[in-house]
Parts: sequence; structure tokens; C-alpha cells
Amino acid sequence: MWTSTASQLAALEAAWRTPAPRSHLFPLVARYHTAVQTEPAYHRLDDQTWTDLNGDDLFAQLDNTVSRVGEQCLYHRLRSPLNDEAALQDFDQAARLMADPAPRGRALLALRRLTSTDAYYLPDILTGDALPSLPWTAAAPALVLLLLATVAGGFWQPALWLLSGALIVLHSVLHFWYRKRIRGGMRPMRQLGSLYRAGSGVARLQLPLAALRGLAEPLARLGSIVSKVAFLQADDLMQSDLAVLPWLVLEYLKMMLLLDFIVYRSCRRQVEQHFGAIRAVYDAVGYVDCAVAVAGFRMRHSHCTPQFDLATGLRLTGAYNPLVPGCVPNDLAVAEASVLLTGSNMSGKTTFMRAIGLNTLLAQTIATCPATAYAAPFRRVVSSINLADSLTEGKSYYFAEAETILGFVQAADAGAGGYLFILDELFKGTNTVERIAATQAVLAYLQPRSLVIASTHDGGLGQLLAPAFTEYHFSETVTETSWHFDYLLKPGPLRTRNAIRLLARAGFPEKIVQNAMDLSRTLDAATQ
Repeated sequence: MWTSTASQLAALEAAWRTPAPRSHLFPLVARYHTAVQTEPAYHRLDDQTWTDLNGDDLFAQLDNTVSRVGEQCLYHRLRSPLNDEAALQDFDQAARLMADPAPRGRALLALRRLTSTDAYYLPDILTGDALPSLPWTAAAPALVLLLLATVAGGFWQPALWLLSGALIVLHSVLHFWYRKRIRGGMRPMRQLGSLYRAGSGVARLQLPLAALRGLAEPLARLGSIVSKVAFLQADDLMQSDLAVLPWLVLEYLKMMLLLDFIVYRSCRRQVEQHFGAIRAVYDAVGYVDCAVAVAGFRMRHSHCTPQFDLATGLRLTGAYNPLVPGCVPNDLAVAEASVLLTGSNMSGKTTFMRAIGLNTLLAQTIATCPATAYAAPFRRVVSSINLADSLTEGKSYYFAEAETILGFVQAADAGAGGYLFILDELFKGTNTVERIAATQAVLAYLQPRSLVIASTHDGGLGQLLAPAFTEYHFSETVTETSWHFDYLLKPGPLRTRNAIRLLARAGFPEKIVQNAMDLSRTLDAATQ
């Protein structure tokens, strides 16, 4: 059904302003990120940290992209922090430009060309060697010439038609045997025409962005492939009932003349020769779509532009976690020291730690911080918050955690640059004395090499780590009838304990609560 450009733009604009929840096929969304894993990079966010920071939820909240390419580039951007201030400033400018309805509207119309699910497979041809080399493709032209020669020669020597029949059988077998594999290889190539048109639309925006300069030459090279690829889309254009006869004729010709083999081989060579141009157009389209999505995120969330200051430890004002509705903002300013957080469960420690991690990550990926002010040097974000038992590998929680923390220590020792380590209650899987000793040793070792944000329930740990760590805490108010969390960060160690009183509020029998209180007092007296 035909829809006017104005109607399409109105629908796209409405979806941008009020995005509807989407379901994401993350294996496909992550296809580009996976394809470029071996390329050099300042940092790639590991799976554990991505999970700790609720990365899939973060992506879903940011994903206001139009195209499948934009989805993939946004996912890759969020997992690939930069240490390039100029590049981040350029992206900030792009997001600001996309806040303007005029260029945004033209961008939305260009990007809508890449909404097919098949566009998810474009990364398969960005490395230059991803398309499979199929048997018989090199021999296909010779087989076709032999078939034509035997058919023509049969008018003089009818016995040649026997060979023609054998060749027709061979062509039929080859056509149907390799049809599925060829179609699989063609899947990303079918989208090159859409990529070319989207890239041309992006180029016509003439945005003053460094990331989009020099796009004319890659587009010209991609355009030279598109006409060849158009043949591969013939099947898709003949799916209606009215096109059955032309489709049957085309299928017969493709089978007899091995056209799929010949065109596939030709397109494969073209893709291998021009994969750099394809990658440049792909990245440009994804860049603009990411800027469109971030402009929408900025419209919906209070934010600031990060300041990258090598002399600043970390300065956050009004920082909040955008994934927590109604999250209470908090301030934090540290220079040389790291941070040790204390507080009861549900008091806000983990949410605040995630807020720090998300601010650092978003500052270095989309130049957008959920805070009123952010200043810090560039850092690689690494965390251990939701570490699970590796029981399928025969490992205890403690051993799995020990292996993870050893990786952090080795990374810090490598001296590859600053880190932000976010560590939630280290070594929970062992006894109190050894937990405190091991935690103190690890945190004291990491601190001179990085910024560490750690949480603990062990009250004496702060004294063991001072002055390298500054203590902060979250607290709650517990009464006989209710308890209240204010989620505000407060300086100093936690001085009150409410865990047993919370048992009473939760409905535990009075005898259990009283016995716990008595034993707690006895243990306190024994340690004084």
C-alpha cells in the first residue's frame, strides 16, 4: 500500500518522540560487535560488566534507532568506550544536530530503507572474507558454455544431445543442491542496494561532522556493485500470484545457465574488493542513526555533556541511574582516594555503584551523562557485581570470584591505562576473617593503579584501608511500624545497624529476634 512521504515522516517522527517498547534479537543485534572483536580498540566492555550494568536494558532504553544497521552500531558503541575526546565531541555535535527537526526528518526518511531483518546480516561482508567460497562456482561458466555448445552441435551431431541431457541433469542437481547455501550467502548482499540508498540519503544531509567526511568515494564504489546485486533480488520481486509465470521462466534459466553460481561468484569478488567502501557506508549510516537515538534519549532524560579532565579523580553532581524510575540523584567528588561504600541491603549502594559505572560508560560512548555535571579522565570500566557460581564448570562461588578478581589485578598490572573497578562485596563465599583480609589486600593493591568503587558489610574494613579509601554510606530509618530508605549518599562509615530490627519488621518470631539481639551484643563485647 502506497504511503506519502509526509505520512511516513509523521509516523517516524511520532515513533522518535514516543518510542514504543521493542523486543530485540540480541544475537543479531550483536552481530556487528562480534564481527569486529579482533580489531584494535581502547576498550571492549566484557560480558560480566555488561551484565552488571544491565547493559541489555540500557540498550533497550537508548534504542530509538530506525534501521537495523543503527541498532547494531548503537550496541557496538555502548560496548566500545573511547578515549578520544575529539571523536566524542563530534558525536555530541551530531546528537545536537539531530535534535533539530529539519535534519532529523531527512535522516529518518533515509534510514527507513534498512528495516528488513536481512539487514542484520550485513556485518557478514564487512571483513572481506566472510562470504563462503562455494564449489563449482569457478567451473560454472565453462559448464554453461559446454551445454550451449552441445545443444548447438546436436543439430549436426545428434549424439551430442545425450551429453546435453547429462549436463542439464548436472546443472539441475547443482542448482538445487547449492541453492540454500547460495541464498544464505546472498542474504547480506541483497541489502547492499538498501545500504547504498540509505548512505546516499545520509550524504545528502551534508552534516558538518568529521565521521561523515569523504563518504562520496565509498558510495561510488558501493554503487558499482549494486547493479550486479540487483539480479539477486529478482526472486523477492516475483512473489505475487501474478508473477508466477515470469518466476518459473527465471528459475528455469537460472537452473540451465547456472546464473546463481555465476552472479554469486562475481558479487563475491566485488564484495571482497570493495569491502572497505561497504564498511565506510555502513559505519556512516549507523553513526547518524545512533545520533538520532541519542538525541531522543537526551530529550527524555536530564543529562550533561562530560568533561574529560586528567587532573580530576571523579566529580559527579546529581548522578542517577537512568534504568531506575525515580532514582534519587547523588553527588560524589574524589581526587586521589578511592571509595568504600557501606550500608544495608536495599539502601541504594548497588544502584549508586551502577550509576557511577553508567555515567563513566555513557560519557565515553555517547558523550551523554545522566547527571548535572561529570568530570573525570578516561577509564576502562570493569565490574564484579552479579557474579554467579560457575557450577557447570565445577567451581565454587569463591573460586569463580577469585579468578575474576585475578583478571582485574593482572589488567591493572599491565599498565594499559586507567581503570574504574566497581566491586560489590568481594569474597562473599568465605569466612569473615579471611574475607576481610583478602578484600583489604586486593583493594589496597588495586587502588594506586586505578579508581576503585567498592562496597562492603564489614564495618572494620574502612579503618584498614584508610587513607587510600574514603568511606561513604547509605542508611535507612527503622521504627516499630515501618522502615524508610532515603537513598542519599552520606560521608563517613555507617554507624548504625538495623538488620536484626528489620527481621522484626518482616514478621520473625520475637524469640528469634531477641536471641539475635543478645548474641549480637555478646559478639560486640568480645571484639572490643
